[in-house]
Amino acid sequence: MISEEDELSNEEKIDLICSLLLQAPPGEFRNVFEDLRILICDDHLMRNEAAQVSANHTKKNFTPVSIRGDDSLVTRHNDLGGNRFFDPQIKLSFRFDHLSRRADKILLYHVVRKDTAELWRETLNVALESYVKKHFHSGTCRVYRKSLRGSPFFVICIEGHQYKKFWNAFWKSEWILPVTPPNTQVTGSISVQLHYFKKANLHFTATNTIEVSMCLINRAQFALDFEKLIEGEDNKLQTGLLKSLQILSDEVWSVFRRQLPVTRTAICWNKLLTY
Repeated sequence: MISEEDELSNEEKIDLICSLLLQAPPGEFRNVFEDLRILICDDHLMRNEAAQVSANHTKKNFTPVSIRGDDSLVTRHNDLGGNRFFDPQIKLSFRFDHLSRRADKILLYHVVRKDTAELWRETLNVALESYVKKHFHSGTCRVYRKSLRGSPFFVICIEGHQYKKFWNAFWKSEWILPVTPPNTQVTGSISVQLHYFKKANLHFTATNTIEVSMCLINRAQFALDFEKLIEGEDNKLQTGLLKSLQILSDEVWSVFRRQLPVTRTAICWNKLLTY
């Protein structure tokens, strides 16, 4: 039994809730939330404190959502406030519940200027949607038009994921480019998260940043060039990950104080116990 002296204060419970929820791998937030709810035994505290953390987790990980049959994303770049988000490609806004991960109250979004920058955005979005469908098992992308001191720039958000029974994998990339013809300076970041939890509990995270200058004259040609850029950087990171994982696997077994046989197969502990 836990004595009153060992009981956590509300402040300590809040710190614990926020810390563990922020560490939840993509695709597992709801599972972590439900486990914590059982442990804390305070639904009011859980829902109050988890709301903001859930919203941050949702937007940080480019959460995919279906809007009238179309794939969309929930990010900080399309946040209208009040848990409403907009999709510039399908011209709709929607309310999103960060805990249940459901969208409702879908409305036509009117504030879309059909100018040169919007044409560039639409062309780039179409090209990248084709790329994502070709290379990701489950993925979504969106190009958002933003403005800084009256100067337009694009933010490209791409997410790909596979959530299985005993493992989850998440791929996210974010690209920013000012609309400054005839050239632009592209900055990007790619992050990968893996979580395997069948016969072990393995977390793996990798990130990469990119900076490159590109020609910004013809929008169709730029869309093709940008697609090639992303494909090249994605392939480079994937190849590096495979090499790193192989090196890590070999090094881990070589640093044990007592050398162990390496079979690269799972051990059946139940059989060992009967020997």
